[in-house]
Amino acid sequence: MAANYPANAAAQAAGTQQFLEPTQIGQFRSFVTMLGDAGSKDELKLKAAQELSESFEIITQSSGYQNFLEHAMRVFLKVLQEGEPMFISELNMQQVRKLILEMIHRLPQSELVRPFVKPIVILMIKLLYTENEENVLVCLRIIVDIHKQYRPQFHSEIHDFVAYLKKIFTELPKHMNVMFEPRQPIKVKDLKELNFETLLPDIFTMTPIQLEKKTADGKTTTASYNLIPKGINSLKVLHELPIIVVLLYQIYKQNLHQEVADFIPLVMSTISLQPSLAHKNSPGFNKETYVDFMGAQIKTLTFSAYILRLFPDAVHTHASTMVKGMINLLESCPKEVASSRKELLVASRHILQTEFRNHFVPMIEKLFDDDVLLGKGWTTHENLRPLAYSTLADLVHHIRQQLSLQALSKAVHLFAKNIHDESLPTSIQTMSCKLLLNLVDCIRVKSEVEPVVARDLLITMLRIFTIKFQTISKVQLPQLMQKWYVFCPALFALLSTSLTMFSLRRKAKPSEMGGGTLPGQGDTTARDLLGGCTATDGTVDGSGQKATSIGLPVPTTLNVSEYRSLIKTLVCGVKAVTWNCPSPKSVNANEYTGPTKIFNPSEILIFIDLFHWALEALDIYTINIPGAVMGVGQSIPVQKQTLQMPRTKEEKEVLEHFSGVVS
Repeated sequence: MAANYPANAAAQAAGTQQFLEPTQIGQFRSFVTMLGDAGSKDELKLKAAQELSESFEIITQSSGYQNFLEHAMRVFLKVLQEGEPMFISELNMQQVRKLILEMIHRLPQSELVRPFVKPIVILMIKLLYTENEENVLVCLRIIVDIHKQYRPQFHSEIHDFVAYLKKIFTELPKHMNVMFEPRQPIKVKDLKELNFETLLPDIFTMTPIQLEKKTADGKTTTASYNLIPKGINSLKVLHELPIIVVLLYQIYKQNLHQEVADFIPLVMSTISLQPSLAHKNSPGFNKETYVDFMGAQIKTLTFSAYILRLFPDAVHTHASTMVKGMINLLESCPKEVASSRKELLVASRHILQTEFRNHFVPMIEKLFDDDVLLGKGWTTHENLRPLAYSTLADLVHHIRQQLSLQALSKAVHLFAKNIHDESLPTSIQTMSCKLLLNLVDCIRVKSEVEPVVARDLLITMLRIFTIKFQTISKVQLPQLMQKWYVFCPALFALLSTSLTMFSLRRKAKPSEMGGGTLPGQGDTTARDLLGGCTATDGTVDGSGQKATSIGLPVPTTLNVSEYRSLIKTLVCGVKAVTWNCPSPKSVNANEYTGPTKIFNPSEILIFIDLFHWALEALDIYTINIPGAVMGVGQSIPVQKQTLQMPRTKEEKEVLEHFSGVVS
């Protein structure tokens, strides 16, 4: 249980016990005795508990620890069992009870603690029903750590604990009408005026209390306190329950199999809960409570991904509820809480990796909406797009045969946008290309019913791939070439003679490298090769690095391997579109005896552009610099640099695919 509380560093280093004088051990024992003394003042008990807590690691490593432990556990368990739970966080006895629980949690794992394991667990389970949120959270951690470390035999109290968990899930829907009501601070003149039996059933998060006091001179002052909810009503406690169920099931699988199965309808109901529109639209809507509530729902969704693998048939009976609940969570997740959306996407990914994904076919079009998938938050847009789009791409790939042409069209437009989004990693752009490639055959099948729409969609994909070839040729490839020159200047002149076609296809532009003379600068090839890599206005940033047309330094993360993979995927994509594109509706197949594939003049122009820009993009295979261009930031001795003239296997495959486009 002490895993979360590291022992004294010096003791760990020495590997020996801490030495305490007998008088010191006696003093600590007297502090423990004071905690159990009904006649001692609460202030003194709090000071005693604080002294014990501060020195607890030293005590547990001392030679007198065994005797201290026996005395302390008797008193600790008695105080917790006989004392009344407190719901004002600032009260001395509340802090005493919390410190005692934390010290029990900090007990180091050893055989000395084993005799107390069962009494501790029994008491912790009992306290769950009566204690406040803060103390219940510590009780849960104690229960979890004891079962992880000591693996006690199954006992009847475990059934009581599972019943407690079920009670929380069962009661949750009943609280929805009052949970999100606006909360005003509770104002009283004396804490004794508080009626906890009336207040606590409607309290779900920490609630402020304002205590008005009059000073001796007649002025009124306000003291602030906090009302802690009961653990059984706490949303923070609800956060912790799913992982505890998983742990107990792993330890007591034979004993709890049916009990865990009984959780399935409760879990599905919890996922689908939503505050009413009246609450959401209310000016006093309690958003902090809503964030806690949604966090608990996301934890529950993660738990459902676990039980889905254990009880697939039972979960499938609640498929519509679960799908609707998951979509609602994506739609409702507050944009300010990026961590919650990330956890939600991770949980969704686990669910969508199972056969359960087929139930999302009717709702798939909602996921193509960025406002649903990512929300409107800036942080989520910046950090979570790769996770979100890869999750969605995996889903679309597996259910593509079941999608309508309208859904396929939305998928094409979404992932086409990602292909041209340079703020996304190259791997995500490549993934988007691969997905479009996999959708080609599905669109071809749909063309038998809707030939015009399907053909237009395939031609749109052809345009998308062509424009991407153009972008690579005009933007990324020149940058990669420039990077190549920086690392391999000695090979630049040699390379210029082998890249004549590259220079002829590119608009000639004088090289601008800070006024210096480059190897082969008098050669048109060299000037043309570097011309496309420089800024349009010749500006240079403060570090001497060439700036792009928008004034920012050229990205240094370009990777030859990634762009080769992207270009290969693009070539396969245009080949698939070309061979699967149906004939225009205006052509009568019975009368026409020409080539099988027929394209309109406007479409032929696309192929002309494709041929031009794809050939330029394929020049990436002329780059053969190991290490530096491939992402390693160090130069290689010139004598070890070689210009590989024979074509690689990958290059031959790409050229073969490309020849299939025009043959």
